[in-house]
Amino acid sequence: MATGTAADGVERTPSLTTPTMQAFFLLGFSVWLVATLAFRVAGQFLLHPNAPLVIGALYVVTVPAMLGLALVFYRWRRVSGAARLPAAIALVLPGMVLDTVVMAKFEAVFPNMVSASAPYFGGMLLLAYASVLLSVFVRRA
Repeated sequence: MATGTAADGVERTPSLTTPTMQAFFLLGFSVWLVATLAFRVAGQFLLHPNAPLVIGALYVVTVPAMLGLALVFYRWRRVSGAARLPAAIALVLPGMVLDTVVMAKFEAVFPNMVSASAPYFGGMLLLAYASVLLSVFVRRA
């Protein structure tokens, strides 16, 4: 993987053209697509403003689920140490970019959810992406 320090002492910038980064980018897009479709089908049951306990439970489950998913991907692709940071960035980047459009067009993308669900959905997204980035700091036992 293209991280580390070059012979002249200058750090090399990770590239999205390496097979590992492309795999994480594709995995990130796939997770985003599956999650977006799941909320398109069942979001009204998970993020309704009148169900704060359900929303709270979803938030609580999101952190370990996304952290664990990232760790599984690292293990599967044999990514460890400092190489996790660019992998985590590649994993969250597609979803973060695409979710800017999703949030701007929330009612069109999720007609099954009331518009008052948008802030809760946005909060869940932030937790999910932060959890993946946090996975960089989890040491292997």
